[in-house]
Amino acid sequence: VVNSATAGSPTDVLARQIAHYAEKYLGQPMVVVNKPGGGGGATFAALLSEPADGYTVASINASQITALQSQLKKDFSYDDFEFICSTQLDPYAVAVLADGPFKTLQDVVDFAKKEGTVMIGGQGTGTGHHLMILRFAKLAGFDATWLPFQGGADSVTNLLGGHVQVIATAPATVNQYVEAGTIRIIAVSGEQRLEFFPDAPTFKESGYDILMTIYRGFIAKKGLPKEVKAKLSASIKSALEEPGFREFVKKSNQTIDYMDSEEFAAYAKKDFDQMAEMMK
Repeated sequence: VVNSATAGSPTDVLARQIAHYAEKYLGQPMVVVNKPGGGGGATFAALLSEPADGYTVASINASQITALQSQLKKDFSYDDFEFICSTQLDPYAVAVLADGPFKTLQDVVDFAKKEGTVMIGGQGTGTGHHLMILRFAKLAGFDATWLPFQGGADSVTNLLGGHVQVIATAPATVNQYVEAGTIRIIAVSGEQRLEFFPDAPTFKESGYDILMTIYRGFIAKKGLPKEVKAKLSASIKSALEEPGFREFVKKSNQTIDYMDSEEFAAYAKKDFDQMAEMMK
């Protein structure tokens, strides 16, 4: 399982948990190999360098697929890949230091307008994280300086180290830090507030028309045989239903959102097209 995320980030931890429980249904180990960098480009290159036989797959999220509309467009195409299944759906989140100057989105806007810009970081360039911030800045009428990082864990490290003032991230990435009181989520991009972060308002509540979702799942190289795709999808679904995996999800304030290959492909394509419009 080639993984574009850095070690310890939500996509990485999720992939390793699923791989652990899927092994008994596949009858052999699933080994997760981290290939961060290039907004997903390193992972895509590694995946496409192998045969489309199901022995090499990739764990991805929406942000890497979105990057196929921008920085990765010259090297890869959306049509290079098969969508196996989804495992999670999450909103994006905007997070800051809990003891910092920003308590709300309006605080960020006011600071940026006064100082001329605000340093905001997140995974990659031209990714879903980046597009969300660009849209927020446009709607609110301020300038932001975007700092691209390799993954979620890298974003958190830079926020805690004071190298960036705000990050665009996944809720699961900062879960433990929010619980510890070191990081605060000041907005989420979903339809409603998260059950486990009830104090974090949605963008819409704050007056900004932003509704975006991060999906996580598995893809393969185009040409994957249908029966292989079906077996991989079924094995991953069974892994998601394992009591141990469900306990992991519960403890880490995450969700399980399975879609089979057909449903996932349709969902990803709709999101991909929406991101194309935002990119313009």
